[in-house]
Amino acid sequence: MQYNVAELLKGPAGATRQFEIAEEPEFALEAARMLGPLSGSVRIMRTQDGVLAEVQVSVSIEAQCSRCLRSVPTDLEVRFADEYRPTIDIRTGFRIWPLPGEEPDEELVIGDDHVLRLDEAVRQELEAAVPVQMLCREACAGLCPRCGQDLNEGSCQCEPEQDARWQALRDALGQAATD
Repeated sequence: MQYNVAELLKGPAGATRQFEIAEEPEFALEAARMLGPLSGSVRIMRTQDGVLAEVQVSVSIEAQCSRCLRSVPTDLEVRFADEYRPTIDIRTGFRIWPLPGEEPDEELVIGDDHVLRLDEAVRQELEAAVPVQMLCREACAGLCPRCGQDLNEGSCQCEPEQDARWQALRDALGQAATD
């Protein structure tokens, strides 16, 4: 997602451009696999210091259920806005930012070619929107920790593991029942 904002930077503060997003992503997510193209919109507005990009993006993804490891398809939608600053003055061609001694935020700059690149910002927002604990359904029983049987498909033959910390109580209750 790259947008040439040279003409917008020449305009007055408040000038806007609107773009539709309908493209295959040029990046991958760590926590999920994208199933199709990105869709949405980008509104870019000239500000006093640069441009404000208001982005709305949606995509279908597939992730693993945290309990049973089945593939779970779902849709993600993110909305965010970031202000980007130019590094070169569009009228003079002189470098204007970062100033000497100032550390630039590499992700929030408009390149020397006056192209606004939003791929990394969109990737980060989508990555943050992937649920931490994806479930195929709320009542997912998960996998048996001993044999790996999918407990949604049926029970396994494993004996339930007894917590040794409760053995003294079990012994006391067993002795009280025999008295």
